[in-house]
Amino acid sequence: MASLKEKVENLIAFKSDKYFMTNLYLRLGVEERTDRKYLRNFKNLAKDQREYLQKRGLGKEVLESVEEDFKKIEEFISEPENLKGCRGIAIFSSSGEGFFEVVKLPYVYRDRLIVDRDALVREIVSLDEELGRIALLLIDRKHVRFFLVDIEDIVEVLDFVEPVATRAHKFHSGGSMLKGAEGTMKFSMPARFGGPNMVQHSFGEYRFHMRIQEEKHRLFKITKDALMEAFKEHKFDKLVIGSDREDIKEIENHLHTYLRERLVGYIKANPSYINEGELREKVFDLLIQKNREEEGKLIKELEELQGKGLAVNGTSKVLEQLYIGNVRLLLVPEDFHKKGYICEESHLPMLTPNCPTKEKVYEVPDIVDEVIEFALEERASIKTIHLPENKRKIDGLACFMRFSL
Repeated sequence: MASLKEKVENLIAFKSDKYFMTNLYLRLGVEERTDRKYLRNFKNLAKDQREYLQKRGLGKEVLESVEEDFKKIEEFISEPENLKGCRGIAIFSSSGEGFFEVVKLPYVYRDRLIVDRDALVREIVSLDEELGRIALLLIDRKHVRFFLVDIEDIVEVLDFVEPVATRAHKFHSGGSMLKGAEGTMKFSMPARFGGPNMVQHSFGEYRFHMRIQEEKHRLFKITKDALMEAFKEHKFDKLVIGSDREDIKEIENHLHTYLRERLVGYIKANPSYINEGELREKVFDLLIQKNREEEGKLIKELEELQGKGLAVNGTSKVLEQLYIGNVRLLLVPEDFHKKGYICEESHLPMLTPNCPTKEKVYEVPDIVDEVIEFALEERASIKTIHLPENKRKIDGLACFMRFSL
């Protein structure tokens, strides 16, 4: 099976003097999978494209190739088995050239269907850079496992068990049955109440809990040392910790500053009873949740930067900044759509059919798809806004700028 790098290189190398490439990015989250909503979404995108492709004056063979692309893609996504293990998918098809490639992704920015001369792979590359390499540490009272997660796979690189104390019995007189504490309670001491030889049970309980605390901190320290060595070797970008311990967040007191800076959050997981597929899903769930939580901060920052001349709010204003390469971060409400036009040679997205370079233009059903592609070409970051209260504060599109005008 080809690696992601090989697939992307293959897509970039695609060239055809006659036929077009059909590019699909499709969301496959829980909501989209309910009642196979994703299939309806694709059919709606294909219907819109058919209408506008007729206006572009393309040849009969080219249109037949694109129509065959739509058919192949629909057949592929109609089979649930083809969509396992991903939250998003990118499909590239050029039937006239006998080309068909699929890339499974942890998520995509939004549903996009674009018919173009080239394979539009910038979103894949952007997602790969955005996710980076994620370290996943799993830990319970005795078991520690370490994984590396990226856009393609999850790989285990460390697994060890640390011996710990166990409660061998109820805390009665005598400690010979207590692991690691043989004979500690073989003496008698007077009780405040009762007979002179009655043993105080609470002292044994106290010593046991102190031993548990000592072993916890020893385990956390050993784990921290192993994690630091792993960081030196693998240089991961993010850290996720998984455990079913209630005190797991205390591990932060042991982590080096470099590791705390990379800590994204925690997932609920038992190192002994979870498979790698579930782990990967939980990690991406956490990252998506964190992205949603950042939306409010981004909207607040947008308002602050507008006052400093470093952000604009409004589709036409965003396009002006995009043309001069001044978009650092593009904010896209997930359900915002707007018809527009594309300059045929330079691929400039526009709201009117007046290309500044006097090129021929063609109409597209959704200019936002093309804006995202153009922004990715300019090395801008993309943030999709999901929460209704945040979407209402954006007038179409918004962006943070690289420099003030």
